[in-house]
Amino acid sequence: MNKVNIKDSQNFITSKYHIEKIMKLIDLNENDNIFEIGAGKGHFTIELVNRCNYVTAIEIDPKLCGVTQDKLLNYANYQIVNDDILKFNFPKHKSYKIFGSIPYNISTSIIRKIVYESTATVSYLIVEYGFAKRLLNTNRSPALLLMAEVDISILAKIPRHYFHPKPKVDNSLIVLKRRPIKMSYQDRKKYKYFVMKWVNEEYKKLFTKNQFHKALKHAKINDLKNISNEQFLALFKSYKLFNR
Repeated sequence: MNKVNIKDSQNFITSKYHIEKIMKLIDLNENDNIFEIGAGKGHFTIELVNRCNYVTAIEIDPKLCGVTQDKLLNYANYQIVNDDILKFNFPKHKSYKIFGSIPYNISTSIIRKIVYESTATVSYLIVEYGFAKRLLNTNRSPALLLMAEVDISILAKIPRHYFHPKPKVDNSLIVLKRRPIKMSYQDRKKYKYFVMKWVNEEYKKLFTKNQFHKALKHAKINDLKNISNEQFLALFKSYKLFNR
């Protein structure tokens, strides 16, 4: 949320029953350190504190920070940070996971921040359902750029009636799992170029006709409009080999 429009995306899940259903889909344990994006009124924060080693809840609204603080008076394994998540600095050399119900208007910015500025091994996020589908669409550059860093999947669809006030669209719980091998800076630049040319169907700028045939065969691709993450990364690997 930005400071000008704090209330624009404030839709909360308050039902204990609905919260429990969502928490059952999330793999957390007593050894996990968690950064929560958007503590809201603390309904998920208290569940995280009960399950995990330590929780850092980041909330831009000072009034909501107070509400959450009041819910956690009997706990010591947490801190509440009154800050804009887009300005927050995640630690670089620690092991942690991220959880959050993120606002629609800055969903893309938050995803990019998590992927490129955090070292979270796993992130569980509640996002607008259509946005979640776009993150999986390998015909679009955002999905292709992200897939080099994380594996993204939808764990569940979350109906709009779970929220108060009820939003106009359904949501979903997604998980981002960090790939074990981080792409180098040079490869990331090459990959971005590769993605942009591929999305614009400028295949001739990437491969010769013979190279293209070999690359598709190696990646086991029969339909250019229906490519998996692993197939696309195999294409990129072929591109690098042909352009050493």
